[in-house]
Amino acid sequence: MTSFRLILQSEPGSGTEYILDKPELFLGRDPGNDIVINDPEISRRHARLLLAGDTYTIEDLGSTNGTFIRSQRLAAPVSLRPGEMISLGERVVVRFEATGLNTDATVAAYRTPVQSTQTPPAAQVPPFISAAPVQSSAPVRTPVPANIPPVQQAAPAHIPQVAPPRTPVQPIAPTKKKKSGWLVALLVVVAVIVVFCVIPWLIIELTNSYCALFPGIFNAIQPGVCP
Repeated sequence: MTSFRLILQSEPGSGTEYILDKPELFLGRDPGNDIVINDPEISRRHARLLLAGDTYTIEDLGSTNGTFIRSQRLAAPVSLRPGEMISLGERVVVRFEATGLNTDATVAAYRTPVQSTQTPPAAQVPPFISAAPVQSSAPVRTPVPANIPPVQQAAPAHIPQVAPPRTPVQPIAPTKKKKSGWLVALLVVVAVIVVFCVIPWLIIELTNSYCALFPGIFNAIQPGVCP
C-alpha cells in the first residue's frame, strides 16, 4: 500500500515528518490545520493537499508569500511527484515522499519512451533458395557526345549595393538668448528717471526752492505764490 508524507527540509525542525493520511489536508500556521508549520512565512491557511488517483495535488489558497514548485509560483493545483521540493514562502521547504510505490512504474510514467535505434538483423535466405542478385544503387551516367560544348555557367549579374538610408540629422535649434536686453533697458530708464526727475524733485522739496527755479510757472498757476 502506498503512503505519502511531507518531510521538512529547512530549519528549524529539519527532518520533521507529516503523514498524509486523509484525502484532503490543509497546511498552514493556524493550529486548526491538518499540517501545522509555525513560521511567519506561512499563512494561517496556506495550501491544500488533495488525493487524486495515485498521488496528491497541491493548491495554494491565496497565501501572502506563495507556494512554489520547480521555481514557479502556483496559480492552479499541481500534481506532486515523489521527491518533489515544495517551497512555502521564501525559506520553508518540504519534500513530498511516497513509500510502497512501484519506483519503476513511477519513473516510466514521467519519462518519454525512447525508441530503439538498433537495426534489425537482416533476413537470412534459406540455403535451398537462391538469392536474387543485388543491383547496385549507384546512378548510371549517360555518356555525353564529345561534340557538344560544355554548358558554361552564367556569371552572376552585378548587384549594385544600395546604401542604407541615412537618418536626417535634425539641426540644432539655436538657444534663445535670455531677454536680458529688456531688463537692461528697463534699468537704464529707471536710472534716468531717478537721476533727472526724482533726485531733483527731492532736492527742490527739501530746499523749498520752487519759487527760485520756476517763479513764473507757479505765479501763472496761482498769482502771488512766489514774490
